[in-house]
Amino acid sequence: MAVSPLLQTLSDAGEIGLVLLASDRSILLWNAWMVRASGVQAEDAIGSRLDDLFPIVATTRIGPAIDQALDEGLSALLSSSLNKTLFPLIRRAGDPDRPEPMHQIVVIRPLDDEGRRCCLIQVFDITPMAARETVLRRQARTMEALADNYRLSELHNRAIVNNTADAIITFGEDGSIGTYNPAAERIFGYSPSEIVGHDIAALIPELAGPTGTIVTAPYLDHRTEVTGVLKGGARLFLELSLSSMQLGGQDLFIAIGHDITARKANEEELRQQKEWLITLINALPDLVCLKDGSGRWLIANRVCLEMVGLRGRDYVGRSARELSRLTPEHHDFLLATRETDETAWREGRTLTFELSMPSSSGPRVFDMTKVPLFTADGGRRGLVVVGRDITERKLSAARIQHLAHHDSLTELPNRALFQERLRQALAHGRRTKTRLALLFLDLDKFKDVNDTLGHHIGDQLLTAVARRLTRCLRETDTVARLGGDEFAVILTNLADAEGASHVADTIIASLSEPFGLEDHEVLTSTSIGITLYPDDAESADQLLKNADLAMFHSKAQGRNAYHFYVAAMDAEVQARKAIERDMRLALGTDQLELHYQPLLDLKTGEIVGCEALLRWRHPTLGWVPPAHFIPIIERTDLITPLGRWILHRACLQGRTWLRQGLGPMQIAVNLSPVQFKHSPTLLAMIADILDQTGFAPEYLQLEITEGIAMQNVENTIEVLQSLRRMGVLVSIDDFGTGYSSLNYLKRFPVDKLKIDRSFVIDIGQHPDNAAVVKAIVDLGHSLGTRVNVEGVENRSQLDFLLARGVDEAQGFYFSRAIPADDFAALVRQRRDWLT
Repeated sequence: MAVSPLLQTLSDAGEIGLVLLASDRSILLWNAWMVRASGVQAEDAIGSRLDDLFPIVATTRIGPAIDQALDEGLSALLSSSLNKTLFPLIRRAGDPDRPEPMHQIVVIRPLDDEGRRCCLIQVFDITPMAARETVLRRQARTMEALADNYRLSELHNRAIVNNTADAIITFGEDGSIGTYNPAAERIFGYSPSEIVGHDIAALIPELAGPTGTIVTAPYLDHRTEVTGVLKGGARLFLELSLSSMQLGGQDLFIAIGHDITARKANEEELRQQKEWLITLINALPDLVCLKDGSGRWLIANRVCLEMVGLRGRDYVGRSARELSRLTPEHHDFLLATRETDETAWREGRTLTFELSMPSSSGPRVFDMTKVPLFTADGGRRGLVVVGRDITERKLSAARIQHLAHHDSLTELPNRALFQERLRQALAHGRRTKTRLALLFLDLDKFKDVNDTLGHHIGDQLLTAVARRLTRCLRETDTVARLGGDEFAVILTNLADAEGASHVADTIIASLSEPFGLEDHEVLTSTSIGITLYPDDAESADQLLKNADLAMFHSKAQGRNAYHFYVAAMDAEVQARKAIERDMRLALGTDQLELHYQPLLDLKTGEIVGCEALLRWRHPTLGWVPPAHFIPIIERTDLITPLGRWILHRACLQGRTWLRQGLGPMQIAVNLSPVQFKHSPTLLAMIADILDQTGFAPEYLQLEITEGIAMQNVENTIEVLQSLRRMGVLVSIDDFGTGYSSLNYLKRFPVDKLKIDRSFVIDIGQHPDNAAVVKAIVDLGHSLGTRVNVEGVENRSQLDFLLARGVDEAQGFYFSRAIPADDFAALVRQRRDWLT
């Protein structure tokens, strides 16, 4: 039984000593009066035994009286007059510096606390009365001892009754009130004259039976909470102790009423606060549990009870071991919580940790916090446990971690994880003195798949390629997607280069098999570059560079193959860098010039135009073939200013020829993919150059390759329409080598189709090429466009084209690309090229 702060406060305000003993004789209540009288502080007394504080009580009547009260339920009234020595108490009355022994009356009563018997000891200071008794005894020593004792007892009883803070009321069998002490007057509001003689039920209605008689039996010899009625009708709560005695052959009842209205209000407030607290913590998504200083559960919210299977079970006041018996499936978990409880109390600090708990939907992870609470003297007061479910956060973090290191489309390791794996593989190779290989893979013509079938098919192809690559490797190897259609493979623990060759052959064969994607059968291949550690390099960066060089060499050699890195590839790279550097210096100088290849009309045999082609006369290398520098320039930022320079110079030359009387000549200029990609800038540039040079737009023919046209069909159509509105002619170059769709082609506003030279070089040896040329000519004419053929080198080719109805031709048979003045002279010859 714990003593509430309110009861402690009320007892401290009393003018008598109050001591409350538990059934085990330990002190539960030691009020301020006792502190002053005994000199023993409450914190020293609480929890101790009386015979520890005052060994003398064991030899007085107090010890047996306490035993009778606790063991037999008997009350006792002891007086220092009769029993001589009771408690060794002192009082400071007139002179605080001269304390004197206290004469006492001690009332010892048993109390019932929910089936457990306690003992209340009331100590009354009767020293003044004892002093007066001594004076009277001196004045009337002749009075009989019995009369003196009787008078003294009467004084004692009156002092008790009049000085207690509780209402003391006596009434007879009929309920008629006989005596009524000052405390009752203060509590109920009636004066003695107003209430004495009236029915006790007027003050305590619950003592009235159904027939109007007084019922006392249910209330005798124990404490009962009842309702009291005040003067004016207001009600209060009382703790009633009712006892009886015989007086003159009649039953006399003594009612002691302790006002507990304030305590009940506090209890109600605490009840409401607890109800609000439970409502609040049940509304929280977190796990919440409050425990006492022994680890017994006091309050747990719905989340906590559901997680440990205690929903609907009586858990209050039970330890983890007791609760584990109620939920066997959580037995181990509940027992394990005791360890962290003890750790929090032992270390005296807030404890945080992660805890995995089983649930019907799978394991849940909680971020747990345990806050230990302590009393003023450092004892364990309780424990607050809060757990936040972080399962989704952990899963999200794991997913984010996975996404940070894996490609979202193929689920293969991405570039970051690949580089980490490569560093680990190199470290392993150094330790074990073993060889590893690094393979760079690039899918051939993957862009064509995206352009013709759509990006969703391209994504499916990448996913399927990733699966096939994984099947070609060992579990100890790594395959990663570096971006786009680029993949990389790390092969570890190789005995020699043959192991890498075998894997490369397997990959090429696997990827050469058709891919069934939706309703399409897609064919692809791959170009692979291979480099070895430690043969080629020992650092990750150098190996990556080597593999990249080897892969580009494979592409340059015709694709669908693999090549090992050799040192000569570095020289190629340096040569490309030198070309790029020298071209930057050449731009805007007389090193660059345009040559013009004649364009013949096969109906009239006359030169009707030309194609402007860039030529570079290097100061030390001489004439640099276009095939050596054009592909390099197209991969740099030089292509934009160079493309503008070519277009501007060609338009200036066309205007010059007109002024020289050469006649109108169509001038064809090739556009690079980079120029066409930035269509707003391209259109603005063309309009600006035409305006600057004054060249008629109908004589300017811009050529784009079939591949460029199909990169973004809708954008291509929009750009070509804009060029048409300017009056510029448009030609599709290298037609027949790409993946044009007839559906798209008929939507393109083009003026000319140029058949690639590859179809006419061996026209006599490959009848299929002849059929293709005929089909393209028929297609172009059906679309209302002219058809041009490049690469005419002999008379038999020319005759074939004439027979097929080709409109225009160009090639070495007529003339190579020549300087502007030579081209003008050639046109003035007016030669009949057909005869």
